[in-house]
Amino acid sequence: MKNFLTNTDESTRRAFVERMAQACLGLNFVPMIGNADTGAILPGGGKAKSVIYVVLAGGMSQVDTLDIKEANKDAMLNSEPIKTSADGIRISKHLPKLAEQMHHCAIINSMTSHQGNHSAATYLMKTGYEKRANVVHPELGAWVNKLSEKSAGDIPSFIKTARSPTLGGGFFGSRYAALPVTKPDQGLPDVQRQRGVSEDVFDKRVAFMSEVNADFEKKIQTVDTASYNYMYEQAVKMMDSKDLEVFDIGKESKATKEAYGNNPFGKSCLLARRLVEKGVRFVELRHAGWDHHYGIYDRIGPLAAPMDQSVATLLADLSARGLLDSTLVVFNSEFGRGARLSTSGGRSHHPLAYSSFLAGGGIQGGQKYGKTDEIGHYVDENGVEISDFNATIAYAMGLPLDHVEMSPAGRPFKIADRGGNPVTALF
Repeated sequence: MKNFLTNTDESTRRAFVERMAQACLGLNFVPMIGNADTGAILPGGGKAKSVIYVVLAGGMSQVDTLDIKEANKDAMLNSEPIKTSADGIRISKHLPKLAEQMHHCAIINSMTSHQGNHSAATYLMKTGYEKRANVVHPELGAWVNKLSEKSAGDIPSFIKTARSPTLGGGFFGSRYAALPVTKPDQGLPDVQRQRGVSEDVFDKRVAFMSEVNADFEKKIQTVDTASYNYMYEQAVKMMDSKDLEVFDIGKESKATKEAYGNNPFGKSCLLARRLVEKGVRFVELRHAGWDHHYGIYDRIGPLAAPMDQSVATLLADLSARGLLDSTLVVFNSEFGRGARLSTSGGRSHHPLAYSSFLAGGGIQGGQKYGKTDEIGHYVDENGVEISDFNATIAYAMGLPLDHVEMSPAGRPFKIADRGGNPVTALF
């Protein structure tokens, strides 16, 4: 065994250890588990203890949702604005249930970026940094995981409820990456011992894996290898934890499940409420299908309806349970869409001006921030870049914006790139 670990390259050794854990323990989720490494946390603003980040994947059209303009005739005709629970604020008729929750929300109509490619824009949205060939940046959830105290018992602090090309640990390593829950109504996979494996045999396999990991860590001293032994121990601990009950949304009433919606996204929203109620720090949800290059008005209504129901129910439920003050709900897309319809009846990618909203976590609801031009194409006032947006989320959680982490190459990074400034007017 020692000769194998010494004479193979790092990626081969890493794959070997992962396969051994999966084969011996049945823990496919092991490399994704992280815990907080609590350091000195400087005071920030807001009251958020947790974040639920709703990603509208594909690029939501701002002029058909949160920023409808009178001069934009097709949007006024097909996505006409309706009154909301916040005085003076109107949003699209496609979001009638969210309209009832706008008194909780601060809409930002002046989001702006220069990145119009889906992959690159999503990377920027989640990490706050431009993609680079020589570094993989941690996602915002990994920063929260690393800089916040763990408060959910044996449950990791960073969880994603949808498939993602990356789990977000970046150069922090897999210890701080998200735990994936791809089917929110089925809990976690592989958390039981394999059939026919006794507790004694299982314990011996765990001891063997610990020995392998310890030898591995001595010889290969990297961020990833330092995480493995710790993660396996945490994974095994989770297997016998009563905290796993938080993943069982079947315990909710029929009325609650119906209110959230009997679909994967609705179930994800319900699970997210249970997770933050438990103390999980960062939960990412994903609602896809917003890439409307053609026929937007044939598609946006049916697409928006279930999302509208689920997110509105989430806000109402958090508020009713007294959780909204301590939970920051983030509603965002990687970019917006062109203010003018194309010849195919769609809208092209448009990062220069788009909209999002924040609710809870110390945010003052019932307000709009920033302004676009008369048709919603350019930002006219108070532009908010991604670095500012992520700094605002960190500020809401009281995280230290001046805290520096060093990459393996020795480069300094902060939670917000280029000195991003929190939008304190929202609090």
